[in-house]
Amino acid sequence: MTIKLLIADVDGTMVTKDKVLTVKTQEAVARLRASGIQFTVTSGRPPRGMASLVSALGLTAPLAAFNGGMYVKPDLTTVLAQRTLPPDIARQAVDYLLQAGMDVWVYQATDWFLRDPSAFRVARERSNVGFDPTVVEDLHAVLEAPIKIVGVSEDTARVAHCEAELSRRLGTDASAARSTSYYLDVTHPEANKGMVVREAARLLHLPLEQIAAIGDMLNDLPMLSIAGMGIAMGNANEEVQRLSRHVTRSNDEDGFAHAVDTFLLGQPPFARTELGLPPRTRACLFGLDGVLTQTASLHARAWKQLCDYYLLRHARAAGQAFIPFDLVRDYSHYFDGRPPLEDLRAFLDSRGIDLPESTVRALNDRKGETLNELLRNERVETYEGTLRFVHAARAAGLQTAVVSTSRHTEEMLQTAGIADLFDARLGGTPLPELYLAAARALGVSPEDAVVFDDTPKGVAAARAAHFGYVVGVDRLGRAAELRRQGADLVVGDPAELFEEEARPASEQASLQ
Repeated sequence: MTIKLLIADVDGTMVTKDKVLTVKTQEAVARLRASGIQFTVTSGRPPRGMASLVSALGLTAPLAAFNGGMYVKPDLTTVLAQRTLPPDIARQAVDYLLQAGMDVWVYQATDWFLRDPSAFRVARERSNVGFDPTVVEDLHAVLEAPIKIVGVSEDTARVAHCEAELSRRLGTDASAARSTSYYLDVTHPEANKGMVVREAARLLHLPLEQIAAIGDMLNDLPMLSIAGMGIAMGNANEEVQRLSRHVTRSNDEDGFAHAVDTFLLGQPPFARTELGLPPRTRACLFGLDGVLTQTASLHARAWKQLCDYYLLRHARAAGQAFIPFDLVRDYSHYFDGRPPLEDLRAFLDSRGIDLPESTVRALNDRKGETLNELLRNERVETYEGTLRFVHAARAAGLQTAVVSTSRHTEEMLQTAGIADLFDARLGGTPLPELYLAAARALGVSPEDAVVFDDTPKGVAAARAAHFGYVVGVDRLGRAAELRRQGADLVVGDPAELFEEEARPASEQASLQ
């Protein structure tokens, strides 16, 4: 995935908690520009409130003010697009906020209106935006076409209550969402961070997958989800971090600069090692079945023997027709990527069979015995290309680990004769904890490790655990699904990474 544009939130992301735009942040933006990646910002601030950013960062792309309510050129006066609130909806919002005991600010065109210039947070806002508000007695007089209405209170519980109630009252006519614990922003329903990304794609003629976004607040989630790459700040809450592709350091630890260097400039095609991996890579984590070994057929046969044995007994006892286990359809749908007990429960549920936990565990144990018997009698085949890559990774000084949800990982490695190729061997643990445990065993952070997995569930688990790079290995024609689940790159075999550096750009794109 090639990123052509990065969109950044401002407060809590670009600046520290003391509102300082650090030298490292400015230098990171310059590195983006030198690498051919465009950069812009989005903020709840009005256009004039972003003047210092334009000059300090030398911005040339359109900026999104009012959290997407207005897109302007860097001159901050030329409006490219805007979404205003209908006057009747604006009056309803203002009246409710005033009756709820909150201070109210109105942003219309390029001006900021309020009733009390000495109220809570006004001085801070004046410092942030860099200009003074206009004091009016009647806010109804400035509601012809407001872009944003803000309810302000130091009572954070009141702000939260008003968010829920005003959202209910306004319905689909407007959006009411907290931008901080003190501010409740009321905007046009399409004036949100998600629309910021879509509007940028339209204005700059870019597909969404070529846009990255970085932010820290819940109201940043729409853009982090819609953009091709979403990056959460280290100071973001747990939900924002969980739903983002990557997590960087906090805004007081130059997290923005760290994200630029780690997740954007540290990724192909901007920089890569001879192995075709990001330069920061310190370890490679390989899935077992389908990546290293051709053992999926053994698992499928073991499950078929077990399930057919039970299904036949069940059908006879219930006087029903016996429908055997399908090696292709049932195995790929229910037994590929989840822990074995979950797999078995899901399959039994699909057949309308509800068994006690003890019986499910007994069946699972019997499957293990069947698999062991197959392993004793048959040689485990490996994928030669993956093994060549493992040898090359170790020769380059990278640590290696193999991971599998199977309890028989060690037996399979020994039978295949490749156990000594891995510094850590983990099995029988659910995803994504399994990958995280492997990283800990190797003494590396997830952002410094690359995961190779052939299942959509495995790729999604590695992405959810915020690994620095995820390679989908497509053995079964599931490239599109692997990409949808978060694979940074999809290859037919890891050995393809050796040659990718020398391939023409058009041929490389076919691997993505």
